[in-house]
Amino acid sequence: MVAAGFAKLAMELHAAVSMAETVDRVLACALLATGCDCAGVVLVQQGKDLQTAGATDRRVEQADRLQLEYGEGPCVPVSSEHDSVLVCDSVVDRRWPRWSQGMAELGLRSVLTVRLCTTRSTLGALNLYRIRPDQFTAADEATARLLARHAAVAVATVREASALAQAVEARTLIGQAQGLLMERFAIDADQAFAVLRRYSQDNNVKLHIVADELVTTRRLSTRSPAGSANRSLVIS
Repeated sequence: MVAAGFAKLAMELHAAVSMAETVDRVLACALLATGCDCAGVVLVQQGKDLQTAGATDRRVEQADRLQLEYGEGPCVPVSSEHDSVLVCDSVVDRRWPRWSQGMAELGLRSVLTVRLCTTRSTLGALNLYRIRPDQFTAADEATARLLARHAAVAVATVREASALAQAVEARTLIGQAQGLLMERFAIDADQAFAVLRRYSQDNNVKLHIVADELVTTRRLSTRSPAGSANRSLVIS
């Protein structure tokens, strides 16, 4: 039964087209598979910051904020040393005093945190909560770890697809901007790219943003000291 459920989840995650859809499906499965009262997913952003990607309950969002605010808790920072962390009772757990007190006040007594990771990196964590103490069993932990493996692959896939789409969009914009410069100044593609790159470097603006501005407005605004914009448009 569990194997069939995870097989179905794998297919559903493969069909998900957005991060929100992926996380929602993971959380729905977490509630069903472990019987937890509520659950949430936090993801690593910009290489180190944690952000809530999805939650089944407002208390979960508050629990995430406690970890971020206090800088302590089972997934701050998300550790590469432990695949999972179990809090049997937040009332008596003393590893993270301020966080534990906040969790107890929220009425979340049992907590199971499982790391989302691939062979290359840690992506975040899956957090499961019960309102009564000592509610997560070894079987629950094994199930959560299996779910986390499926979730990590799905999250990594969505991120890679998003990055690829952004790269394709940026390449398309740069090509369009090159075409405008080639037509306007009767130059070739390499010279047009050199113009864009020089403007990007001189004005400390990413190349795809420069291209987007040129395609959208048909001009490049000055961001550098007087005179530098003209120099940046000289064709060598």
